[in-house]
Amino acid sequence: MRRHLCLVTLGTLIASTPALSQDSNRPFTPSGEIQIPSGAAIDRMLDSTTVPAPSKEFSTNDAKAIQQMDQRAKRIDQEVKQGICTDC
Repeated sequence: MRRHLCLVTLGTLIASTPALSQDSNRPFTPSGEIQIPSGAAIDRMLDSTTVPAPSKEFSTNDAKAIQQMDQRAKRIDQEVKQGICTDC
């Protein structure tokens, strides 16, 4: 009997662990349903300053932008190889 009780307890712990590890900081909805924002709410989100302005670092031409990204990646690789902190 004790063996069965241990197995049931172990099974309950294994089954409840994923539920306990889920994010508890999400907004609570009383019915547990998913709330989809309306079109107006989406427009307000897009118009707000939460979306950063597009970066002017790269060209709008795809081929040139890829070349610029490759150059930046090579520059970063060289800095990493040389060591970012020179007087450590």
